[in-house]
Amino acid sequence: LPQRTVRLKTARDGSVRAGMATAERPWGTLAAMPATLSPSAGRRRVLLLNTGGTMGMRKGPDGLTPWPGYLRERIFAMEEFSFEGMPEVDVKDFEPLLDSADFSPVEWVAIATCIEESYLSYDGFVVVMGTDTLAYCASALAFMLENLAKPVIVTGSQIPLCDAFSDARRNLLAAVLFASVLGNGAFHNEVCVCFGEALLRGCRSTKLRALDLRAFDSPNYPPLATLGVRIELRTELARPPALGPLIVHKRMDTRILVVLLVPGFDDSALERLCQQPSEGLKALVLEFYGVGSAPTKRAGVICRQHIQNKLVFNHSHQAPKSG
Repeated sequence: LPQRTVRLKTARDGSVRAGMATAERPWGTLAAMPATLSPSAGRRRVLLLNTGGTMGMRKGPDGLTPWPGYLRERIFAMEEFSFEGMPEVDVKDFEPLLDSADFSPVEWVAIATCIEESYLSYDGFVVVMGTDTLAYCASALAFMLENLAKPVIVTGSQIPLCDAFSDARRNLLAAVLFASVLGNGAFHNEVCVCFGEALLRGCRSTKLRALDLRAFDSPNYPPLATLGVRIELRTELARPPALGPLIVHKRMDTRILVVLLVPGFDDSALERLCQQPSEGLKALVLEFYGVGSAPTKRAGVICRQHIQNKLVFNHSHQAPKSG
């Protein structure tokens, strides 16, 4: 897909000027769009990766649609980004902008690769995306980015920036602040989800509410920070510091299946899932009841033969909280 490279500068009159270049690259190589407001040598630097989603949408003839460059324009229009203590922010748009429902490990690798390539140039990173698979992406990045020594904050919004009443503005500002401040204090240099009133550990987050501004939660782990009149940062929950250079894991096997089981499920259907050729299914996650209780009076739910065939089983539970 064609890549558009736009470099923005703020003129003295406040207007935005841009220069453009083109190149041929696939999705995940980004259109470089630095949104630097008033750079200074002492300011920290944050790279914002706009992959799509509700936050940067605009109203068009067919309703809300992704709008390349719109999020960057809004950042220029927000005076908060020029306040003292705010970092220098560079914005890069993925091409094309995607709904998070269209995300797959291919897109996760593209995001991780961009962070890897820009790792030494920035103090922190913000990933803006849709909310439907945001928790999946955050969890994947948490395991893909080994020895991460800088914050990667994943955020989005339930309502777009173009609406008068929106959660997008607050989520965006909070994510950028966390990406800048956390790295400075050596706290929570990890992948986090910033949404609503909380900063959550990325691999512990999940979307619990579809129509609530507090869409995400971490049912089995406390928030790393809460946002109120004051920001309460739980520094005691910080992970140990990285002991080596950043390692980005990009090879993933998608031949897995998650099955939510209901009372009276058909054993034969489960057996047929397991009887895949060697190049087929590699892992099966079974979501049982309660704390992971499986039926005790039914034989053959997990056959020894499948274990010998190196099919990996993992059982989970359907309850959102363990406690």
